[in-house]
Amino acid sequence: MAPCGWTSRRCPGPWSTRRWSSRRSRRSSAQRRIGHPARPTLKSLYGIPVDRRVFSRRRPLAPRHKQSLYRIIIRIIGDIGVRAVFTEEQEMLRSTASRIADSVSVTTPADLGRLDRVKAWGALAEAGLLGMRTRDEDGTPLASGVEVMLVAQSLSGTLAPMPFVGSVLAADLLGRAGAAEAWISDIAEGRARYTVLLTPELDRLADAEAPHGAICIDAEGAAYGLAIGADRRVARVGLGGMGALAGVDMTRPLGVLADGSAVEPIGRPLSDDDLARWTSLALALACADMVGVLSDGLRRVVEYAKARIQYGVPIGSFQAVQHMCAEMLVETEAAASVTSYAAWAVDALDAESGLLAARSAKAYCAPVAQKVGEMLMQAYGGIGQTWEHEAHIRTRRAMFDRKIFGDEACQLLAIADLRMGRN
Repeated sequence: MAPCGWTSRRCPGPWSTRRWSSRRSRRSSAQRRIGHPARPTLKSLYGIPVDRRVFSRRRPLAPRHKQSLYRIIIRIIGDIGVRAVFTEEQEMLRSTASRIADSVSVTTPADLGRLDRVKAWGALAEAGLLGMRTRDEDGTPLASGVEVMLVAQSLSGTLAPMPFVGSVLAADLLGRAGAAEAWISDIAEGRARYTVLLTPELDRLADAEAPHGAICIDAEGAAYGLAIGADRRVARVGLGGMGALAGVDMTRPLGVLADGSAVEPIGRPLSDDDLARWTSLALALACADMVGVLSDGLRRVVEYAKARIQYGVPIGSFQAVQHMCAEMLVETEAAASVTSYAAWAVDALDAESGLLAARSAKAYCAPVAQKVGEMLMQAYGGIGQTWEHEAHIRTRRAMFDRKIFGDEACQLLAIADLRMGRN
């Protein structure tokens, strides 16, 4: 006789296939003791008939089962209200931004000193891209977070040295604070440059009551920086005495605020919703910048792998290069998906849900930025390690985007606080 807990042909044990097959849908005694549910017998979902074999991983899905799943997914997406494709107007916007970005594209460090940045900034203003977050009469932004995301991705894809993100965030913050319309118009028309001030850790807006040492992102040509006080009033800080600061990103200069800067409180205190939505937009744009850098970098390295000949064949035929490119594609497409959802959620969802989506996107995109940035340099081979190549410029920009407004560790802690109601 077989020992207890074992099975044999003569003495089937308690978990033998012969005994279990006759009560496949029932719970075991152990499952009943711990309250484990029985196997679900789902017959329909959203009114769509579903065979239980759809949820089994033991065999491939039949075509009719796949059709059921596709119909369910489409129904769920429709209930959530997410549009999974860009509209024709959004595609035209992306095309316009791409044309401007191509005029100031960076392919080598030497390009940073040759580009006509003033002309490109004027083109952005003329196209209305600097005033995308200005508000109409009822307080609604002229463009949603998705449209701003598309422009940010287009500019970062060519490594354009334009302070677009800082300017758009400043305009949105001034609008939420109820600042003078003339100031916002100056930003939209390119007459004055505003940006935001962050703490030395780069994880949040700087304190307006103690601005000394604050870091000014997108500092090139900026006349004013925005900080926030303890009472949540936005303050405009003059940048006349700002000092230059060497940063890892070669395309977007940084500045550090010195003592004696003039601080001017403006508007009304921000509400919880306004601050949450602005933070959501800031995180979404940081992710969009990363996605643009990595997506365009991946496209370029794939083109290089097709053209570069080694040992008589393109290096793209080597399995090691193929696997690197495939892994970069998976990571980049996933980052693009979560970024698109976060950008959509800025205006479409309530403030708390939008902030949760943005923090989740940044928590995913931040480690991907460094991983894919390093793999881009590796996929190029030796030329990707040289100063003259663009690979290290992309990696530098992605690493900086990883830190602004908080890296993945900062976002995960904030998500935990949000989930547990500590915010």
